[in-house]
Amino acid sequence: MAGAQPKTRFSKLMEILLWLAGLGVLAENIFLFRQNRHLSEALAPQITAGTQLQMLAGIAFDGRLEPVALPAAGSKLLIITFSPGCPACQANQDGWMRLTSRLEQKGVRVLWVSRDPVEITRNYCVKYGIRLSDTLADPPYRTFAQLGLARVPNTLLVGAEGRVEKVWAGRLDQAGWNTMFTYFGERPEMASTLRSQVGADPTGCASELSQTSAKNCK
Repeated sequence: MAGAQPKTRFSKLMEILLWLAGLGVLAENIFLFRQNRHLSEALAPQITAGTQLQMLAGIAFDGRLEPVALPAAGSKLLIITFSPGCPACQANQDGWMRLTSRLEQKGVRVLWVSRDPVEITRNYCVKYGIRLSDTLADPPYRTFAQLGLARVPNTLLVGAEGRVEKVWAGRLDQAGWNTMFTYFGERPEMASTLRSQVGADPTGCASELSQTSAKNCK
C-alpha cells in the first residue's frame, strides 16, 4: 500500500503532461491553419473592371437558390460583397448605406452578396438595416469565384450584360468615399461626415470563413 501513493502521483503527472502536449499540438495546428488561410487570401485574385459576369446566384432568406438578373442595356447594378465577420466590411457600412440610398433614388439597383451562411447574414442585415430582399448569401462556387469573394469587401458597378465597369476594393478611407460619390455624380460633401478611415488597410479583411474554405480550395 505504501508504494501505491507515489505511483498514483506519477500517473497523474503523466496525464497532465500528455494533456499539455496535446494542447500544444492543437495550438500549433490552429496557428498554421490561420497562417495558411491569411496567405491564401492575400494571394487570391482581386476582381477587376472588365470582368464578364454570368449565371450568378445565391441563397435567398427563404432558402431558395435565386439567380441574379444582370442589367439590361442602359441600366446598372451595384453589387456589394461582404462578410458579416469582416471588420473592413463593418467599417464601410455607413458609407455603403448612404451611397445606396442615393443610388436607389436614381434607379440603380443594389444587390448585397454575403459569402457567409444565411442565418449569420440575416443577423447582420437586421443590425445594419439592409433589406433582406436585396441580399443573397452563401453563393455557389461559380458565383463565389466570379465575384472574388475570397477577398472582401468590394463594391462593384456592373453594366449591360454583366460586365464590371468599376471596382472599389477593400476598406475605404475618406478620399476613397469622396471619389466614389463623385463618380456617381454626388457631391463629395455627402461623404464628408463619414468617420475617418484614413490609414486603414485598403486590401480588405481576413475574416473567419464559414463554408468558403472548401469553396476557395484553401
